[in-house]
Amino acid sequence: MVVHMGKMVYRFWHWFTGKASIRKKLIISFAVLVSIPITILGGYSFHVSNRNLLDQTKKTVDNNLGRLVMEMEAWFGRETDFTKFLAYHLSFRETLEKNPFDNVEIAQVLNKTVEPIFWYFISSDSNIKNIRIVTPYVRDKVGSFLEPSGIYEEEAWYQEHQENFRTKWTVEGDELYATRTVLDTATTSRPIGVMRTEFFLNRMLEPAQSMDYLENGILITDGEGTIIYWKKSPDEDVSGRILAMAERMEGRQAAEEQSLEAKNLGGQSSMELEVPIERDLDGGNDFFENGKDETVPGCILKVGRLESTGWRIYYYVEKKMISDKTNSIIVSTLVAVFGCMLVVLIFISIFSRTLSRRLLSLKEQAEMISGGNLEHPCYTEDTDEIGIVTNSLGRMTERLNDTINQVYKIEIEKKATELKALQAMINPHFLYNTLSSIKWKALKKGEEEISDITGLLAKFYRTTLNNGQPVTTVERELENVRAYIEILQRTKENGFAVEYRVDEDGLGCEMLNFLLQPIVENAIEHGIDYIEEEEEEGLVIIEFCKEGQHLLFSVCNNGPVMDVEMLEDILGKPGKGYGIYNIQQRIAIYYGEGCGLSVKITEEGYTCFTIKIKEKG
Repeated sequence: MVVHMGKMVYRFWHWFTGKASIRKKLIISFAVLVSIPITILGGYSFHVSNRNLLDQTKKTVDNNLGRLVMEMEAWFGRETDFTKFLAYHLSFRETLEKNPFDNVEIAQVLNKTVEPIFWYFISSDSNIKNIRIVTPYVRDKVGSFLEPSGIYEEEAWYQEHQENFRTKWTVEGDELYATRTVLDTATTSRPIGVMRTEFFLNRMLEPAQSMDYLENGILITDGEGTIIYWKKSPDEDVSGRILAMAERMEGRQAAEEQSLEAKNLGGQSSMELEVPIERDLDGGNDFFENGKDETVPGCILKVGRLESTGWRIYYYVEKKMISDKTNSIIVSTLVAVFGCMLVVLIFISIFSRTLSRRLLSLKEQAEMISGGNLEHPCYTEDTDEIGIVTNSLGRMTERLNDTINQVYKIEIEKKATELKALQAMINPHFLYNTLSSIKWKALKKGEEEISDITGLLAKFYRTTLNNGQPVTTVERELENVRAYIEILQRTKENGFAVEYRVDEDGLGCEMLNFLLQPIVENAIEHGIDYIEEEEEEGLVIIEFCKEGQHLLFSVCNNGPVMDVEMLEDILGKPGKGYGIYNIQQRIAIYYGEGCGLSVKITEEGYTCFTIKIKEKG
């Protein structure tokens, strides 16, 4: 048999090398050369595809768990913050302490401050179902939310929050609660009540309910291992193994906590034992780090933790759901291998022309870029090397075009800002010389008030011009503002007061010239001038201080309060002449990130513009 096979090989080789036509030789050679790498490539593609599918599934499971943890953390974190905010309501706590058992006084405070806030949160937050505060400081129910604690003192949640002051999330049947201790105002260490907020459980668990990938399973347990939510996968055996794994992990967690508590208690004195031990949820002793792999036969399991609630999330996908896709990969690979072997001889010329056309298109795109045409980046849906290079070239073209446009825009804005500042300072140069002459002539004729005003004007323009230099000192900038304000105080019919709060440290530091005066002018024209004479006297407060490597200037006025959105709109849009927007642009160009102009409404109702710049000298 072997001899016969050897003779056949020899005859074939003799025929192939000596008698076969060149066309047959090319066909046979190409078929052999193509079939070998295609077969190897097909097997390798299947192996890589199968491995990539498994890796991609793991990444997808990990990403889905991360997204689920992030979404639920955002929901529960927000509600935890709301609960904490409501529990720390100052006037309500003070009323309970100062007027215990005075239902009338407590009811007045509730109706005036507390209940409107509670109803606002209930009406604006669709997750909140009800809010209840129980306290030993009332004998009967007061309002819609306050109840006496007598009937709840035996409840586990009430007793726990006499010592644990943190917000705790619990599920009781189909009801979800966030419970937090209300503390006294003096020491914030003595409980005066417990606030219990009820939430719609299904709404809070909506991110988990809507998560669906390869019929995944999701198990959520609380800190004691109680099941909060369980979306099972199709295989009951896998679900049972997941539950067993969760119980083992909870047991490891409990054992570690007991060991840590025993170690801490062993080194404490009798006085120290009165202080409860609190574990650092972010520390290295936590078994349940988000995205941690756990091995369970037959599935891919990822474990995450909600820091705001202490709950654990077990996210898993059965491997047999992945194997269904593997079968399709096998079929696709075989079809591709045989299909390639059948059609490669027919379409070799088409492939070569296609390859040449794509390379030619790439070459033309490169020539367009070298010629400066960046408006038409090239992209393709192909994923081979040529497609990657084409898409990379397209992305590079877009980034290069964006960079050029950004630099061009910055330069244009810089030149426009500098031009406006120059135009605002050129004209006063002539006025300064003229005003100096007027001052002395008025002084000679005994017009001292006119002489003083003219002198102040001359001083104002001199500090504004700053000898043509764009940089001045903090002291000279404040001197410019003082001159400007004193002129207005002498000339305006409706007088106003001014208060300077200047930190002497930093007066010698350098800064851009002509930053404060437009802001002061804006405070007077749009704030002080709108105050009625019979209401109150106008007040402008100018503050300066040095904080670390930054200089802070604030200009506040007690004029009518404008809408905050309108004030912020002033900062972001250019107006007529040289104003707030131009100052914002000059600061951004000269000082860069971390510096700028901001606006706020103070607690006293003052409109306050603040400049933050870096110290330059």
